[in-house]
Amino acid sequence: MSYQVTYAEVLKATFVPPEFLLYLAVIGVPLFLIIVLLWLWRQGGVNRRHLWPLALALVIAVAAPLGASVPTTGAGWQLSGDGQLSIKAPPVTATLDLAETKAALTEYSGPWRPVRRTNGFGVPGMTTGWCRLANGEKAVVFRHQRTARMLVLESEGRYYVLAHPGVEELYKHLVSRGVRPGDF
Repeated sequence: MSYQVTYAEVLKATFVPPEFLLYLAVIGVPLFLIIVLLWLWRQGGVNRRHLWPLALALVIAVAAPLGASVPTTGAGWQLSGDGQLSIKAPPVTATLDLAETKAALTEYSGPWRPVRRTNGFGVPGMTTGWCRLANGEKAVVFRHQRTARMLVLESEGRYYVLAHPGVEELYKHLVSRGVRPGDF
């Protein structure tokens, strides 16, 4: 049993749900550079001296969001047959022993929701890495898409938050494999 995101899902999470400032940066900057290039060309002022910096800026503006998604490909979790839950939330990778883990299914709007990412990757539809929670705790977070429920795990004094479609099934499966239900 596992849940891992593909490169296409990471790219989709960049644009869904809509975020105006992100759209402005990802679409507006290249569009502005193209308009400047066309204006210079129309004015007869386009020469190699102007073309190279604008072309380079355009390539960087388009490639940056595409390249930033690569390290997050494969993020998620995987449940092994030997009682281990591996969580990949770049830049964090953790393996939890299910026998020493407590789990609780909570509402995403509750005190265990991430409010500030302190280290990791974040776009409108996805968050991975270390986050500060609404209750002040620090946790490793993997969130893909916006869901109403999330799974809070506690193992060896550390907290982990998983939120994605189908997280309820993961909770049921973990409890059936011996994870103690927690009261967070």
